[in-house]
Amino acid sequence: ILSICGSPRAGNSETILLYLQKIFQDKGHQNEIILLRQKQIEHCHGCVEFCNHQLKCRLRDDFDSLIHKIESADAFVFVCPNYFQMPPGIFKDFIDRFSIFYTRWDEKRFKNKKAIVVCIGADAPAKTDICTNNVADNFCRTSGLVVVGRKSFQSKSELKGNLNDIF
Repeated sequence: ILSICGSPRAGNSETILLYLQKIFQDKGHQNEIILLRQKQIEHCHGCVEFCNHQLKCRLRDDFDSLIHKIESADAFVFVCPNYFQMPPGIFKDFIDRFSIFYTRWDEKRFKNKKAIVVCIGADAPAKTDICTNNVADNFCRTSGLVVVGRKSFQSKSELKGNLNDIF
């Protein structure tokens, strides 16, 4: 299971991933957490004439180191904070760069690979649900991932990193 934390800072999103990682490990599953805030991922330049013909991205940054991990993962967990009912910029950059898989499309690439989407925000869960649904429906399903779980949380505080602060 490859877990992607789309938060620009340490806090609630990472806390949830660490909690899930313990559950996965207790059940015998391997889980790697990728903290996008620790990666240098450039904005997509929209150079599809290169990607479509070369079947790779011309940008050289930390996304290159994620390509094999993404392709070899059996399942994904995507966690991010809710910014105006959308994921934050660093997670959106990851999503945009994920398009390399779309240009190298093989309909079997992500078939039967599962995804869980979690978003956390200060708003009531109904408002954070919009972010969760955008990531689940627009990103995951378009990529061919099977969304098996989605959850929105409301946080009582910022950056405490304590599950008791999230309900």
